Amino acid sequence: MNRDVTPFSDEIREIAERIHHMISQPFVRQYVDMPAMAENRLALLYFCLLENGLEKERAKRLTISAGLMQVGLDTHELVKLTYENTVLDERTRQLTVLAGDYCSSQYYYLLAEAGEIEPIRIFSHAIQEINEAKMQLHVSEKDNKLSWEAYLSLRQTIDTALYVGVVKHFTPVEEERRFWVSLFEETSAVERIIGEWEQLQWQKQIPSGLSRLLQKPGLTLANLLDFVEARTNELIGVCEQLVCSLYPNEKQPLLNWVTSRYSHRLNRLKRVVEEM
Repeated sequence: MNRDVTPFSDEIREIAERIHHMISQPFVRQYVDMPAMAENRLALLYFCLLENGLEKERAKRLTISAGLMQVGLDTHELVKLTYENTVLDERTRQLTVLAGDYCSSQYYYLLAEAGEIEPIRIFSHAIQEINEAKMQLHVSEKDNKLSWEAYLSLRQTIDTALYVGVVKHFTPVEEERRFWVSLFEETSAVERIIGEWEQLQWQKQIPSGLSRLLQKPGLTLANLLDFVEARTNELIGVCEQLVCSLYPNEKQPLLNWVTSRYSHRLNRLKRVVEEM
């Protein structure tokens, strides 16, 4: 790892550990499989805030708050529409909802304690956008009126609104603001496609998004992985071009370290597929 990247990666690890500590509840973990943290998005947000002149402690506080809120929102997505009529399933449903609420309340407490009123407003507006997109996604899926492109657009809002809201507020230069918004949108698309591919490969289920993709003429399950790999590599290339287009050489290793993690994840999945 590049020497310039090591301190930054250590700080991202510290942020992730603080989030994990704040949401750890052993009783909840007995019944709820908590979602993974969106570490790449947190790393991008933290770097963006530092680049825009925020002190490290404040940048960490805002990044941790975004991470707590993201885990809360992702936990709520784990709530299924139907459960078995058993005490265990009822308890799991209730605890999943409460776990998401608990994570969300932690972000509010952290910001309120520090007097961060404006970030609370930013996150609240983002949460409204996310919930509206989730409702639209649910209704469109229920009515079977959701294309692959519409799915990705709604998922983009759901996955990036927290970060885009912060970026728009704390990045005063228009060109840099466009860069960061585009970078979050492109990396979230990579993350979503790889995540659905992993779900298809390891859980043997066709995720909602990929099921929409299979509606494209001529695309079958047999060549779906080739399409996903090609699209993922294309998006990774776009991310790398964005980094090179705006940031000088001395700043690029940090951003490339974040985007390269998607390439490593893609290559690891390809090796698994080849070995099966």
